[in-house]
Amino acid sequence: LSFDALNEWKSQVENRPTISMHDEEIDGQISLQPSESYASLRIDSTSNAARDPAYLKEGMKVVTPYGRGTLLNTPGETNDAASVKVHLNHWTMADGKSPIAYFGKDQSTDDAEIVSMDAMMFSEYIEKRQRSFALDLSPALLFANGDAVDGLIKSCVSEYCEFKSIIGLHLFMKKQQKKSRSSKDEEMKSSLSKVPCSKRDVFQTKLLPPLDKRRLMKFLQLASDYALSVQTQQVQTIVETERTDDGSSIASLNERQLQQGRSLYRPQNKKVATNDLEILQQCIKDDMSFEKYLKEHHTLSDDMMKIVIHAMAMGACNGNQSEYSTRNGMNDLCQHLQALGKFGSTAFLAPLYGSGELSQAFCRSAAVHGGTYLLRRGPKCIKINESGTACGVVLNGCHYDGNIEVPEKIIAAKNVILPSQMMKGAGRRDGALTHRIHRRISILRGKLVKNDDTESEITNEQRHVIVVPPGDEGIGNTSLIHGLALDESVNIAPYPINGVDTTILYLSTLGNPSEEGIINHTKVLSNTVSTLCGDDCVELYQLGYSYEVDSECCNTDQISGIHLCRSRGMTLAVDSSFVEAKRIFHELCPDDNFLKLSTEMDELVKERQAGFGDDEDEEFKMLESAMHLISASDSNTDADESSTS
Repeated sequence: LSFDALNEWKSQVENRPTISMHDEEIDGQISLQPSESYASLRIDSTSNAARDPAYLKEGMKVVTPYGRGTLLNTPGETNDAASVKVHLNHWTMADGKSPIAYFGKDQSTDDAEIVSMDAMMFSEYIEKRQRSFALDLSPALLFANGDAVDGLIKSCVSEYCEFKSIIGLHLFMKKQQKKSRSSKDEEMKSSLSKVPCSKRDVFQTKLLPPLDKRRLMKFLQLASDYALSVQTQQVQTIVETERTDDGSSIASLNERQLQQGRSLYRPQNKKVATNDLEILQQCIKDDMSFEKYLKEHHTLSDDMMKIVIHAMAMGACNGNQSEYSTRNGMNDLCQHLQALGKFGSTAFLAPLYGSGELSQAFCRSAAVHGGTYLLRRGPKCIKINESGTACGVVLNGCHYDGNIEVPEKIIAAKNVILPSQMMKGAGRRDGALTHRIHRRISILRGKLVKNDDTESEITNEQRHVIVVPPGDEGIGNTSLIHGLALDESVNIAPYPINGVDTTILYLSTLGNPSEEGIINHTKVLSNTVSTLCGDDCVELYQLGYSYEVDSECCNTDQISGIHLCRSRGMTLAVDSSFVEAKRIFHELCPDDNFLKLSTEMDELVKERQAGFGDDEDEEFKMLESAMHLISASDSNTDADESSTS
């Protein structure tokens, strides 16, 4: 969304009509909750730097009718008639000093004389360039080697998208730092630290002592061995089911396995520790928690477990590490390790123009291959026949231009695919846990993450993943916080003007759906922005919102033809959506290959575009003939000149 579209969406959410979902269902149909009117979606906070008196603080740079200056006191601190003092440091009087201007206390009105520099920048660099933003309501990344990339390549949708690699993965944790730039004394202080992902990073990081580095390296080698063993089993299964006469599938599988072998941390001549691998497999069978496995069998410290569980595996989002199993932890960790070094130094790719380009690319590909889209009509309910099978979808009626009324319409269908949230009013599984995802979009002035590598060409570019583990005392979070910092390098923010940089910061966390929990997590995200920005960045605009998600899907097992798509939750990677799409696809077409290009459809598309292709060929032939005539003319001219001489 552009900035003005984001504000319009916010107004629609705040002013939407209340929709009541009836518990009693009408026979022969299942009522749906419209996707544009989720009852759980709400705006939690919003603010900007324009005309907000809370942004006027002592020491802030301000603009007055007499020029720029520095605010010496906050409005309302004293009872003097002219209480607000501004040091006009851009002026110099005859005695070499700068004057002090006095203004009234009330500076919150539209005709206020004092405006902060941030408010001026909000007006100049955000409001006047609203169309230069591409903001995501649900930001997402791709693993450089995973289901998403495989699906994009296999379906040729990758031709519609462009990507850039994420520069750094950072963990907010305590480490020894100097109290000040001039002081030699050190203290434990929380700050962003680059997560060591490769063998080089592990041994160069200053976060861990030498003994912990060796333990972490040994565990990462074991994780790579486990990933290779799991992939070998998958390769054998695929070879048995997808063997081809020309051996193309065998070759591609061999390349995939060879690529994994080359990216392992373990030296080629060093044997796999079979005993450690057997212990890991036994812990997986016993359903041991990942935290207990790392502590008992690898003696990892608390800092190392934060790096492994929260930064590399990106698990235990609800803050309860005891519920995060070893199986899930190893699968998430191996997915990260397999994507490392594929493109750039991290395991993630960011789509240009925002993650919304992914859905647009698939929509475009489906339209080319005969897909049909119906806009401005929301689904009302699903029709069920006497045998308990879905037989169609009823669309809501609507009005156009205030006078034209369009009645409800029934579309016959044997299969209906829809988000699980739309079934909340009907068939919700008993005992399903409900969580609330809290998100915050912040537009910052300045660069949030400073690159320590001064020799890099992308020093100032902002493409960073930020992880804040649960339990940070300064922030007060009880759940994991995911952050994503992006800028104009992925075409989602305007390019710098007059040296003013813009960074988009996305934050997300998981909490309980109570009113107290909503207020608490809104404050937690606000504290996170303040802590991360420090003195280097200023938040010019922010929008906080939240919505509910169920841990389990609704109960539609007895209704044939209804396929529910589960939410990917607050995870940053979009790969889980591809896994979910593959699951639904095999329910509908168990004998077909997921996202494989249809030969018949490709031939039909080529036939449709045959005339366009002929025109291109004719134009090419005309241009080629013209080039031949020009070259022939030049050669004749050269021949005449040589004969004359």
